Amino acid sequence: MNDGPVASGSSPLPAQPSETEVETEAQEVTFNSKTLLPDWHPFNLHPQLLRTLYSQRFTRPTPIQSEAIPNALKGKDVVGVAETGSGKTLAYGLPILHYLLSAASSPPKIPQKRMKQKRPIRALILTPTRELALQVSSHLSVCLQEVEILDPAVKTEDDESNPPLSTDKAVKGKKSQKGKGKERQQDSKPGQSKAKGPPLVSVATIVGGMSAQKQRRILDRGVDVLVATPGRLWDILQEDDDLASQIKTLRFLVLDEADRMIETGHFAELDNILRLTMRVAKDEVIEPEEPEADVSEAVQDESTRVEPDLQTFVFSATLSKDLQRNLKKRQRFKGKKNRKPASTLDDLVMKLDFRDPEPTVIDLSPEGGVVSTLKQSRIDCLSGDKDAYLYYFLLRYPGRSLVFLSSIDGIRRLMPLMELLEINAFPLHSQLEQRQRLKNLDRFKNTANSVLLATDIAARGLDIPAVDHVLHYQIPRSADVYVHRNGRTARAMREGFSLLMCAPDERRLVRALLNSLGRDEVEIPEMAVELYLLDKLKARIQLARQIDNAQHKIKKENHEKHWLREAAEAMELEIDSDMGLSDDDDDAKDVPTKHKKKTANAKTAVLKAELKQLLAQPLIARGVSTRYITSGSRSIVDDVIAGQYHESMLGLKKSQAGHDVTAPRKKLKRKKAKEEFEEWNGIES
Repeated sequence: MNDGPVASGSSPLPAQPSETEVETEAQEVTFNSKTLLPDWHPFNLHPQLLRTLYSQRFTRPTPIQSEAIPNALKGKDVVGVAETGSGKTLAYGLPILHYLLSAASSPPKIPQKRMKQKRPIRALILTPTRELALQVSSHLSVCLQEVEILDPAVKTEDDESNPPLSTDKAVKGKKSQKGKGKERQQDSKPGQSKAKGPPLVSVATIVGGMSAQKQRRILDRGVDVLVATPGRLWDILQEDDDLASQIKTLRFLVLDEADRMIETGHFAELDNILRLTMRVAKDEVIEPEEPEADVSEAVQDESTRVEPDLQTFVFSATLSKDLQRNLKKRQRFKGKKNRKPASTLDDLVMKLDFRDPEPTVIDLSPEGGVVSTLKQSRIDCLSGDKDAYLYYFLLRYPGRSLVFLSSIDGIRRLMPLMELLEINAFPLHSQLEQRQRLKNLDRFKNTANSVLLATDIAARGLDIPAVDHVLHYQIPRSADVYVHRNGRTARAMREGFSLLMCAPDERRLVRALLNSLGRDEVEIPEMAVELYLLDKLKARIQLARQIDNAQHKIKKENHEKHWLREAAEAMELEIDSDMGLSDDDDDAKDVPTKHKKKTANAKTAVLKAELKQLLAQPLIARGVSTRYITSGSRSIVDDVIAGQYHESMLGLKKSQAGHDVTAPRKKLKRKKAKEEFEEWNGIES
């Protein structure tokens, strides 16, 4: 998660009360942020946020947060570019929550009658994918949860290994007494939201694949922070004029992974949403009717709260047009070679109405588009051998592996193979139902040794804990997708590994991809592979393919027959016997009889038994004796005693993928030898 304080409109927010003055009702224990969070204390965030940061052990801000927070507090628009996993979500999330919590905790300026009105949307966060929207909403909701200070931990303020805060997921208001009087007293105290009833700040998510009616009911109740994808939000906006008017008076607008959303041809609904946030010329403004005398002061007070200009936050890991161009299309470069790379910031200025004449641009992106803790490697192989190399890698280096493919058909082809080979794999692509997508993602997060076969919808923003490996089964179409794919591992200064699986027809694509990142092809080291073991794995792959083809053929025939029957019944047509679809026509041509089906099932069962027998046998590396562990050209007795032997590949040690890469080849520059000619002095006598 990230961090960041909030700016209050065009002028800075008033100073917040010191954290030492805030006491919890459950137990009167003070929280001294100057001592417990010295790196966060200068930002003067709301006490609720400081407690949450300490309970989550975020003891210091990340570089992007340290740069973005002061500018956000000054009310400036911020465009942030930083490496993946650097904490960009809280870099814009904390400023927004700080502003809203401070406004909700301050004494109300509006009469109580008007306070009962539906709360308007103050912040809109747009993301390109549903999973990223749900993740952002979850992170912001954690910041708003109540935390309690434990007495023993406060006595040792310098002990960071045992943080004095623990997240209390259950609402503490359950223990409080019911009564309007007590609720008003608690609402009037800053930093406390223990009163039973609506929270001080509410966060809602609007994404596709879920019930639109339920989402409309949530919006009707009123929310402060709305996290949405452009498609579903625009569908609701077309039918809700009140929501459209709220979008026009936003206090905060955030574009997360902005480069993806403003690409040409993508997210046409985003342009319509952004038009609502643009300022209207003074000559086009229709003056509202004068309010009645008895409520004029209340309306005036309310207008003063919405008056600050819109503050815009734009964050991404890549904001370069050179990284977004399709590498499969050959392009001719015009002009000088040392031209300045085009930036997506120019497109942002055209699409967004920045209120700040000079938005603050923070560029902390690493060189080459990858973080320093990420190790990269490659495997050059034939397209037909990619399955075997993938299977070898998953067996050789167990852990959480995220395999990226560019097509959904590739995932559908690999999934049955993974199941037959007893690999714990889960699919993730856009044609799955949203409930199934979230379920598979959650299973992958909670399973230590598992594989996620995903398209590029999982490439951006998802914070999956402890992803050990990222494998590019198919080369991405653009360099920015490659950067975001790699960003799913090596997050928050953890180590990670990335593997490119390059077929001969993809060499040009890989070369163009690396050139876009300013790197050379020889800088990516090759992966060491035991070819002797790889040949044994190819036999398993071949059997799995035969079983899958047999099962797929039966499923396809049954599906076609079922579809034709349903279509004929819907059209009230009689099926001709020549089509071989009638129930009583078992002897028709091209229709398998019961005997043929039984024979086919028996063959499939034999193949499955053979595959099961192969899977039960351990893989033994070349040079390992099958009789005595102390003999053979490759002794494994020391590894067995030390517990470092590989359980599924005898003869190999347990190791990390990054340790088995070969040294990168150095590109030799051939120097042209200068030919020296001797001066001719004629024929010697």
